[in-house]
Amino acid sequence: MQSKLDKIDVSYKPWLSALILLLADIISITISFLLAFLIRTKLIPVLGGETNLRVLVPLWLMLLVIIIGSFAFSRLYPGGGRTGVVELRELFSIITLAFIIIGLAVFIFRYATAFSRLIFFMSWLFCVILLPIFRIFLHNRGSLNAWWNKPVIVMGTFEESAKVVEYLRNARRMAFKPSVMLLIGSAPQEHLIDDLPILPYSRENLSQLRQKNIKTIFFASGNFGLKQTDLDMLNEISLIFPEFVYVMGESPLGSLQMKVFDLEGLPSLTVKHNLLNPRIQAIKRMIDLVVCILSSIVTLPIFLILVLAIKLDSPGPAIYVQKRLGRGGKIFDIYKFRTMYLGAESTLQEILDNNELLLSEYKTFHKLKNDPRITRMGKFLRKFSLDEFPQLWNVLKGEMSLIGPRAYIPEELGDMGERATIIHRVSPGLTGWWQVMGRHEKTFAERLRMDVYYISNFSLWLDIFIMIKTFWVLFMGKGA
Repeated sequence: MQSKLDKIDVSYKPWLSALILLLADIISITISFLLAFLIRTKLIPVLGGETNLRVLVPLWLMLLVIIIGSFAFSRLYPGGGRTGVVELRELFSIITLAFIIIGLAVFIFRYATAFSRLIFFMSWLFCVILLPIFRIFLHNRGSLNAWWNKPVIVMGTFEESAKVVEYLRNARRMAFKPSVMLLIGSAPQEHLIDDLPILPYSRENLSQLRQKNIKTIFFASGNFGLKQTDLDMLNEISLIFPEFVYVMGESPLGSLQMKVFDLEGLPSLTVKHNLLNPRIQAIKRMIDLVVCILSSIVTLPIFLILVLAIKLDSPGPAIYVQKRLGRGGKIFDIYKFRTMYLGAESTLQEILDNNELLLSEYKTFHKLKNDPRITRMGKFLRKFSLDEFPQLWNVLKGEMSLIGPRAYIPEELGDMGERATIIHRVSPGLTGWWQVMGRHEKTFAERLRMDVYYISNFSLWLDIFIMIKTFWVLFMGKGA
């Protein structure tokens, strides 16, 4: 038993991750100010006036103090235990509030004439863009190191605990590292989870784990009706560990939209389904149209170049049209750049019939990682997800949205099961939650679950986060 305890990794260094994030925030705010200053300086021949960097230094210092202080107060250093969407919302709120406070101070103390309003506005704009981007990158890279992640105990039955361990490992952004499983009941002997120590629940093990400076415990339970013995056990745990997380299990409710309130001592949850709000849907549609129209200035020349490259690479049309399932299960034509040789669909069954490994892969993922039907240009297009460009026309037509669940093919309807009803409540997206969260590793069943997650947790903040992650995926060439 002691040897298992010795294997537990407690190399967590929150001070180091906090220092890295702190320096990144300072750099982001400084870059934002310098960019705004340089742009306004370049515009002097057009707008007139003058710029003075010395005048802006006090403004920069005040914003540093307010923003960094607010981040620290909100526990954004090191900032674990949050989804990216929640952190994005907090960052935007704090930065915007800081600029409002500084703006009011400048106005009240009559320093408005000394500051350029354009520099002030652009500094805010660059801050709300650069700060989240820097943090997304650092959380993504930092979570690969053991010292970045907080060690946690996962407690419950083997099946429920194993599921929570899997989710925690997939959600690296949360910066939780399952260090040990504490089981209620026995574990099947044939099941192991890598090198994760598995211990039986006991007061002695609880005390020894706490002595290793592990402060957080996850209690995995899908059972809401706890017995008195369970309640006594939870009370004992809460007295030993300062951070206690009760995992309620899978739910169709949108957890990002949940708010806790007290009902005469009974913890209660309220959930808002923003997806059903006509005003939110109208705003989402307006954003789709504005982004498509504005982006056409850049995308149209690229579109024409890619069409020529596809035509030169292999015979056949540059645009590929396929039937897909849209909102309400309605079938529509989706447009993509052709990435396969002509007749690829007719040869798929032949390929699967002659290779059992490829057949098993296709049944699991509904695609082939090294598909022999893909052209040379097709590999390039898929790597950077450029084959999706023509779907902007589907977005303009209202058949798709910029962000949403995957547009499934009609043949997949049977495999979608009852989740099809939920997924088809909204328009499919050009990009979406599962596409930016490790699309290569996701099975078809996992993609369905993640699409349902997006719909249940829909918010404009979630869409903004997905859009930021999409640009990162495109830049890194991590497309399918």
